[in-house]
Amino acid sequence: MALYLVSRTDRHDYDEYDAIVVRAGDEATALKIATNGTEHERTDGSKRWDSDFEGFERDGSNLTVERLESRGPAGRVLASFNAG
Repeated sequence: MALYLVSRTDRHDYDEYDAIVVRAGDEATALKIATNGTEHERTDGSKRWDSDFEGFERDGSNLTVERLESRGPAGRVLASFNAG
């Protein structure tokens, strides 16, 4: 397993994620984790997608995945704050 940085490629707004770090076996699995969510059926029969990470597109079209080196000095990996 490795660490992967999944980042937005578009503009983000308040109360949205712009990046996450996940542990996965490969880039495809990292992207799958980042685009996970739940589909809900509304009373009118239409469907709504609730992403686990607000702002990440379901199809991953606004995301990039980068494998992070596991070696290096101790320190912060990611601090991404976009509160509204």
